[in-house]
Amino acid sequence: MMPIKVVIADDHALFRDGLKRILSLEKDILVVGEAATGDDVIKVVERTKPDILLLDLKMPKGDVVQNLLEVGAKYPSTRVIILTAFSEEESVLDAGKGGARGFVPKGVPSTTLLQAIKAVHQGASWTDKEIPSWETFEEIAHGQSLAREAPTQFDESIRSLTKREMEILRLVAEGLTNEEIGKKIFISEKTVKTHLTNIFDKLKVNNRFKAALMLMGQSGESNTANWSRSGRGR
Repeated sequence: MMPIKVVIADDHALFRDGLKRILSLEKDILVVGEAATGDDVIKVVERTKPDILLLDLKMPKGDVVQNLLEVGAKYPSTRVIILTAFSEEESVLDAGKGGARGFVPKGVPSTTLLQAIKAVHQGASWTDKEIPSWETFEEIAHGQSLAREAPTQFDESIRSLTKREMEILRLVAEGLTNEEIGKKIFISEKTVKTHLTNIFDKLKVNNRFKAALMLMGQSGESNTANWSRSGRGR
């Protein structure tokens, strides 16, 4: 059985060295590269073609979310786990929207990180249940995975919406309430709810968050953090 190839991307050399030692003790894991800056990440991934990229959320010289999107587009077989000391809600959601499949705080035991690596390598998403919005992250990660694996199905579902339904769905993704949507496009709140019911039926989802995720996965829009914090239902 081939080992899981891992790249460690973190700007702290001591942390990279320590993590490399831990992973080297596992017979089924092989560290194939390291990156110290955001700009180095894509170069190292391109050269080593890892199965797993362990990526710090805050790195100098480079946009981490942009790196996530680029890795997902160019190297879809490389799955990304965010390994970071930052676990604010917005960071978690940005990571999920960028395409990360796991989010692991740096303070977890090494056994937990190993579990995350193996779970994500097998196709699952993995999130520490102690971090804010872990459920939302897993929703996003799952939605992004489905969009990558069945893009035609997602595109067809979105294309089935009417012009008015698309308009409402975009406003939902921006974080507007039903009342706010109604005022913006000059229809009643009741009519907005009726449109949302039709949208959910066509997209085969049961709430506005999942509907917004489908739109964002299809179009690349990113208002997830604003939308999530509103906590709004149908």
